[in-house]
Amino acid sequence: MLKIIQSSDIQLVDSYTIAHEPITPEGLVGRVGAVLARALALQFPQRRCVDVVCGRGKNGGDGLALALALADSAAYRLRVLLCYPPQELCAEAAFFYGQVRQHPSILCEQASADSLPALSADALLVDALFGTGLSRPLAGYEQRLVRHINGSGCDVLAIDVPSGMPSDGGAVGDGAAVVQARYTFTLSAPKLSMMLPSLGELAGELRVLDIGLHPDAIGRVASPYRYFTQADAQQLARTRKKFSHKGSYGRCLLVAGSQGMMGAAVLAARACYHAGAGLLTAHVPACGAGVMQVAVPEAVLSIDEDERCFTKLRRADVGRYDALAVGCGLGRSRPTVRALEELLQAAPPSRTVIDADALNIIADNKRLLALLPENTIITPHVGEFERLAGACGGDEERLRRQRQLAQERRLVVALKGAHTAVALPDGTTCFNSSGNAGMATAGSGDALTGVILALLGQGYPPEQAAQLGVYMHGRAGDAAAARTSQSFITATDIIEHLYEL
Repeated sequence: MLKIIQSSDIQLVDSYTIAHEPITPEGLVGRVGAVLARALALQFPQRRCVDVVCGRGKNGGDGLALALALADSAAYRLRVLLCYPPQELCAEAAFFYGQVRQHPSILCEQASADSLPALSADALLVDALFGTGLSRPLAGYEQRLVRHINGSGCDVLAIDVPSGMPSDGGAVGDGAAVVQARYTFTLSAPKLSMMLPSLGELAGELRVLDIGLHPDAIGRVASPYRYFTQADAQQLARTRKKFSHKGSYGRCLLVAGSQGMMGAAVLAARACYHAGAGLLTAHVPACGAGVMQVAVPEAVLSIDEDERCFTKLRRADVGRYDALAVGCGLGRSRPTVRALEELLQAAPPSRTVIDADALNIIADNKRLLALLPENTIITPHVGEFERLAGACGGDEERLRRQRQLAQERRLVVALKGAHTAVALPDGTTCFNSSGNAGMATAGSGDALTGVILALLGQGYPPEQAAQLGVYMHGRAGDAAAARTSQSFITATDIIEHLYEL
């Protein structure tokens, strides 16, 4: 799993790589340029007009090395806009600027405070002004330059981070100058800011590029943050055995639904089966029995004695199952509150996932938090989380409280959103790499609950069930959106694409 490291540690990792590979500083920047050029060609196969806006530091050196690598192909019309006098360039940037200036295929121009560059709206504009080392808000010429880029109408590709964006979190004040990238090619691993709603939007579509930094150097850096990728999902995902049977893949119990909210139970049940569960029993109120029997004929029904809501489930019945999920469409009636308390007392450790109305009931009755078995997975969205943990002043406080809740209560806390964050009892937080904005649709969370329930039933440890479930859910959403569009997809489309992984 990729480790998300602070900007202050990136220089140490670079220096260790240079010393122990060994490679020269210019050689490392040249490698970055080659990696960027290959990624650009794959991402934008039809783009032929590229403008690279370069600063004076190593990020500018990366941009110059990129231009030089692209110049090896006759397919591009290349222009480099150097935004500082050549004598101010760092050693690596100066090295590549000397080559770029002499290359016949690259038009090299000088920008200044008195002469901002003309930018062509049909060009792909590469932002190589400032990297992770920037620790101050932009002002003066630099501020005007960034605003000029944002007003150009160009598609902007940022190298490593959009210029002006803090790497490790923090606030961006009103009127601050930050490049608004449509795409970001970030190096080695994402930066923490890109995972946070208040800043991540500035990075646009994110792609992580491996630039071959020394693994020992990355291993020496302490960080509680990780980035869960397709490679991690494929490593965790299990294959089914030839001589297995339905009992081999878990006996799952889903407690869900109430009058008017049976759709949530249906979606969670269907997702559970499509994520590989062998057997599923759905405990639903009597009003929902017919709905479930028709919508999910594979499910066995346990029918509550109440017509409208969840009121009773015998402790002995709960013990028969390998995994339990509760909450989807449950409602918050008084009998349901009492029934949930009894259910939590019988819930199996490390095999329980709690979502939606069950979380809201717990938020209204905080004493129920103490009943959650160790390693229970909870899957709140932001509103549900703040009802549980209290109102937060911003993304970083929310992230801190999420980690605190996971550690203090020994829970797995999956805070849903773009780059859903899964906080573990050991203090680690893993951000997800899959998913898209089209998944912000009714029932999407119910589908996720069903996926995680299926994985718990199949014997995945809770931390793996949460991380893999979140990734599978996002990957299915990506496949559904690719087939139609983000605006078109529904929770049903997500469920029907769970075969993707």
